[in-house]
Amino acid sequence: MNDKMIAMRSLSFGLQWRLGGLALLGALGCGLISSDITKVTFDLPAKHYVFTSQGWMLPAGVNQAVPCGQGTPLATCPAPLMCDAGVCSAHVPVTIVQKMDLKNDVPALAGHQSIADVTLEQLRYDVVSTANVPIPPIDLYLAPQGIMDPSDPSATKFGTVPMIAAGATVSDDVQKAPGADATFTKYGHDLATPFNFIATTTVIVPTGTTPSGMVDVTINGKLAAKLSL
Repeated sequence: MNDKMIAMRSLSFGLQWRLGGLALLGALGCGLISSDITKVTFDLPAKHYVFTSQGWMLPAGVNQAVPCGQGTPLATCPAPLMCDAGVCSAHVPVTIVQKMDLKNDVPALAGHQSIADVTLEQLRYDVVSTANVPIPPIDLYLAPQGIMDPSDPSATKFGTVPMIAAGATVSDDVQKAPGADATFTKYGHDLATPFNFIATTTVIVPTGTTPSGMVDVTINGKLAAKLSL
């Protein structure tokens, strides 16, 4: 084979390689081929919380509304009641904890060891309330397994469900806290280690009200993350 034929074949091979490279770049740019084949999107395991009125009782003997504040006989309310909107009220903290076990609860993560670069693409709540009092905003926290108290330094807030009106049925997006994606990566990174999903609020029961009913809250969503074997 002479030098001219060798040169022509080399030129042809180089041209084909360049065209192939351009076609690959074009496919990547158009989204036909993923530039990150390790990133997957999956549904989060739904977390279900039920707040019942059974523990929201007022102190014994308080059967009618007790006005408070400026211009009333009571400037302050007797403990443990607090003055709220001009009426002595019971403030009842409520916290419910659910375990999040991504490795066992999410089929798409089977066989993988960890996740990274988490993006909470969707985080929603569904609420059905039969309670006769409104429910203040419900704060959502992530914490290591074994931590049940949202005020623990190792617990991190990552979202809020807005106030729920008495008797409301509503669905909407959870208000994500700043850095919510990084928070989920922090607690969900090691798939072999479950963590806690905490919902907490303080129910306000005015004097003169007999609390009744319940609030059923479900948190669900979609998460995108990189997987490692």
